[in-house]
Amino acid sequence: MMTRGHRPLWYHHRNVIHAALGALVVIGGRSPAAAETPAEAAPVIKRLFPAGGTAGGVVVVKAEGEFPRWPLQVWTDRPGTAWKPLTEKGVFEVTIAAQDSLGVHRVRVFDEIGAAALRRFVVGGEAETEELEPNDRPAAAQTVSLLPSVINGTLGKAGDVDCFAVSLDVDQTLVAAFDAHGGVGSPVDGVLEIVDETGRYLARNLDARGLDPRVVFTARRAGPVIVRVYGFPSEPNQTIGLAGASDYVYRLLLATGPVAVAATPAALAASATTAVYPVGWSIPVAFPARDVMASGDGRLWIAFDGVAGAVEMPIVDAAVVQSVQASATQPPPTPPPVVISGLFDEPSREAAVTIRIEEPLPLAVAIEAQSQGSEADPTFEIRGPGGDVVLTKSEQEPRFSWTPPSRGDFRLLFRERRGAAGPGYFFRVSIRPEQPELRAITEADRVSGVIGSELPIAIAVERLRGWKEPVAFMLVDPPPGISAAPVISAADGDSAKKVTLVVKMTKAYAGPVRIVARPGGGDAAETEVTTVLAGQEKIPSVWLTARIQTHDAPTQPDRPAD
Repeated sequence: MMTRGHRPLWYHHRNVIHAALGALVVIGGRSPAAAETPAEAAPVIKRLFPAGGTAGGVVVVKAEGEFPRWPLQVWTDRPGTAWKPLTEKGVFEVTIAAQDSLGVHRVRVFDEIGAAALRRFVVGGEAETEELEPNDRPAAAQTVSLLPSVINGTLGKAGDVDCFAVSLDVDQTLVAAFDAHGGVGSPVDGVLEIVDETGRYLARNLDARGLDPRVVFTARRAGPVIVRVYGFPSEPNQTIGLAGASDYVYRLLLATGPVAVAATPAALAASATTAVYPVGWSIPVAFPARDVMASGDGRLWIAFDGVAGAVEMPIVDAAVVQSVQASATQPPPTPPPVVISGLFDEPSREAAVTIRIEEPLPLAVAIEAQSQGSEADPTFEIRGPGGDVVLTKSEQEPRFSWTPPSRGDFRLLFRERRGAAGPGYFFRVSIRPEQPELRAITEADRVSGVIGSELPIAIAVERLRGWKEPVAFMLVDPPPGISAAPVISAADGDSAKKVTLVVKMTKAYAGPVRIVARPGGGDAAETEVTTVLAGQEKIPSVWLTARIQTHDAPTQPDRPAD
């Protein structure tokens, strides 16, 4: 079969089809394939439904999976939600905080025997409802009258199609955004269409934010339109046809008022207050800025009053500047480290910014767009103080090292490869002095073993930009009864790329443990070089269950504080 990349050719032409955490679990002393008795089996979650809720609300969430014991406890990677197990197995009452809860929450259920893989739960600011079957045909479409609204649905079986009817006025704009693979983590590549009541196509989109589609449609006449969704597997197979399964869960935002898809600037400077403006559709020109104070590091989810959609923004230890049209007067140049925020707001128009090089030392440059949910595909050019082109980059989202040839002011020019523009065409560029860097990951999302045994955790080490120093990997502040001797990753040889940390357990425990690298022999007084990121979700901790040999007389494990 002919292919494009790693996907079958039919997959890339799926618009012609119109049909009516893989984590490693280590069980102490046994191979992962060894069978467990029901009493020893860890819980399994295939999906959460609904996969989100409204900030300040309470929602009942059904976990589909296997639960040898009930009730279970719940851990989340961030505050903002409280999970209460109800009497019915697999059902939780989730109370969502009104403040600081927007965005993606990673959720894990566990007990003293084991833990399930992480699942995602998304908190938004809009009213929410659930899909009602049957709604496979335009004539049977579910009516949605409250806008903006988020519909929680499932493409529950092969060939499943879901239809929703929305009434529009003349020249009224509808934004329909399908969130499945990107935010929810569902194994679905969705298709989103706007059709009339007879099924005639009015608008269509396949991939706006990664594999998740979005349609912005302005009505030419008053009346109902049908929003139709269906999907394919995100990991394509040989089946040609519409896919579906119980874990093909999605969230569909429908809005006719202001909708934010991004913000400007595209990053927040740490320890500073930034005036942030929404970027999206139907947003008034004079919409006021929101002043956001960013502290610490990481990312922050923000929303704007009267605007649907929450925006995730990184917090950076650098100056943040806004690119402008290349023909416009340029603001004063900024020296690195700097983060450049850009938006292609008019077709085929260049964006530009000027940076000042005070010392021609190596710089690390990274361009982000589609990996952050943008539709943009920027190309990049640098011109020197004399106007000559000194560097061009045309590959998608390049990360590279650049040494300026001299001191002076250098102009950076950005173009959208296809000449496209609009609110969804934003980008971000990081330029900072190049420094050696160490990264470390483990495939182990969670590990489990009996008290008295040892658990090996394999860690892959990546040495970037000339990092040649040895480091020691170790547990940070392990709970009582949990220990591991530091393991050295040498400057060269096999251990430079991979090490194994062996965890010993003498007391029951269920909770996260953090593994870090420190310079040299791992003196606790030394600064941490990096934190090991775990599993498919790349969170900064590994879940550890240290349990007794059988479940006949369980010992309550130590657990992290809420």
